[in-house]
Amino acid sequence: MLELYHGLASTCSKKVRMSLYEKGLEFKSHLLNLQKFEQHDPAYLKLNPKGIVPTLVHDGRPIVESTVIIEYLEDAFPEPPLRPQDPYERAQMRLWTSWSDDSAYAAVYIPTWDKLSRPVASKLSDDELENMLSRVPTRERRERWRCVAREGFSEKEFTNAYEKMERTFKKMEATLSKSPWLAGTNYSLADIAIVPFIERMLDLRAEILKPERFPAVQEWFKRMMARPAYEKAFHFQGMDATTGAVKKSLESAMH
Repeated sequence: MLELYHGLASTCSKKVRMSLYEKGLEFKSHLLNLQKFEQHDPAYLKLNPKGIVPTLVHDGRPIVESTVIIEYLEDAFPEPPLRPQDPYERAQMRLWTSWSDDSAYAAVYIPTWDKLSRPVASKLSDDELENMLSRVPTRERRERWRCVAREGFSEKEFTNAYEKMERTFKKMEATLSKSPWLAGTNYSLADIAIVPFIERMLDLRAEILKPERFPAVQEWFKRMMARPAYEKAFHFQGMDATTGAVKKSLESAMH
């Protein structure tokens, strides 16, 4: 039995949902409201001590970290294959999954936190904030929540994030100008790992994907959006998982 603990708008959750749907796997959904801090509940921390999403539970055993999870799914459920057979292309795939974990994630997390978490966290009283922070299991996350709740992020941090977006698009354009998919001739986990971050970058800065600058990326993204697994993962159970829709829902709930 497969169970997925995930967040609606979470980029890493979208990555895993898309892999599950590409495999045609059924799973029990546990959708956590990250803005209500459900990821810090003691029961969830037993599954994922970092208090982050997603977590996949397979036959009672938890697997954490989104890239580890999609590789695990490939090992446990090899059909249809989403890893290239060619050793070189498989190496390229892993370079892209690594890029998704590091550079692509770093490109979106500050603008995302500012858009989704700041409106909620900034309304907490000092006592409410300290109570919430006491449940956050890692110092890095506690510091991030404190920052977003009070002083917010600096202009330099936003600039650095936008520069990382540009680097990601340029790197992809160079690759996709030579091959249809990021790892080479075949659709793979590389494409699945990156697409949530491209969707998020466009969600945050729609003007970034100009056809005259990144035509190969634009065509790749159209092919990705046409996949049935994309629609299911990015509009989970009919819910709009863009930051704009989630922010609007949060604002409605707070009034």
